Amino acid sequence: MLPDLLNIIWRSADTPNPVFTAEDLVGVSPAALSDLTKLGVLREAGPATHVVCDGCHDQHVERVGMTKYPNGQTRFFIPCPENLRVEVPRERLRQWTLDFTPLLAALARALGAQEALAEVVPGRVWNLGRASLAGKSKLIWAARGLAWPDAVQVVAALPQGRSPILFCLGQAHDDGLVDVPREAIIELRTVMQMKDGVVVDREAIERQLGDVAAPPAKKQTKKQAQRDATVGALKRELHERILAFKSAIRAADDADRICDLPPVTQKELAAAIKVSESSVSRAIAESKDRELQIMLQTIENPDMIRKYAR
Repeated sequence: MLPDLLNIIWRSADTPNPVFTAEDLVGVSPAALSDLTKLGVLREAGPATHVVCDGCHDQHVERVGMTKYPNGQTRFFIPCPENLRVEVPRERLRQWTLDFTPLLAALARALGAQEALAEVVPGRVWNLGRASLAGKSKLIWAARGLAWPDAVQVVAALPQGRSPILFCLGQAHDDGLVDVPREAIIELRTVMQMKDGVVVDREAIERQLGDVAAPPAKKQTKKQAQRDATVGALKRELHERILAFKSAIRAADDADRICDLPPVTQKELAAAIKVSESSVSRAIAESKDRELQIMLQTIENPDMIRKYAR
């Protein structure tokens, strides 16, 4: 019933402070939205203060103004150069934040974890306790953002060795940063779904844990780990900017005008991902990540931006 919505949630795990707008959830049935809201995974936040104008083709973003009428009714509007002002339905202003704790609590229950769920690093690392899996007692942990610039500090809160099982919210970055056997790192999205509640595929988890252990990954130096974290953050930032440029180009094409895109500098990228400019420069120069190089070429080429899909 909810595979598409869950995919949005898993992808959002790699975003530091995910917020869903009404447009993000277009196509999600009211029943599905209600289910995740009742579960506590989606929590209604304050209304949006800015929206994209849907009354013209310019896709300009405007601040929402509120007007109260004598009959007690409240309506919302934004200014529009073409239509003077455009009414915004209250429903378009709804926003939701994301809380992974209910999903992790459901995981802990499904695995029969003994201890209470504990948030070790707010929004980043959770201790789910200990459970018996594949015939052995295992420590169960969960984490997100293992490719963010501060990943090295976050990983320090995780246990090490061959006993822990680490469930990753979002993509599991197998770069040697986490000192846990490869077969014990599991992306939560691959073993969890919504079907009349949260369903965990315990059999799949035990099957993975029963695989022949891979040799321990070569431990990265702190410098290498920080560089790889910067590369991951750069790719996410470039992805968002390319999508924004693609929307601007499409709007310009529809209006039969030229779209002048601003250059993207290393200084801007460094400020956006909160690292030094020299860190960005070194990451770009030293990384062999082919996807990063393609994204850097794409953001400078309008034709490549038009064809960008990911």
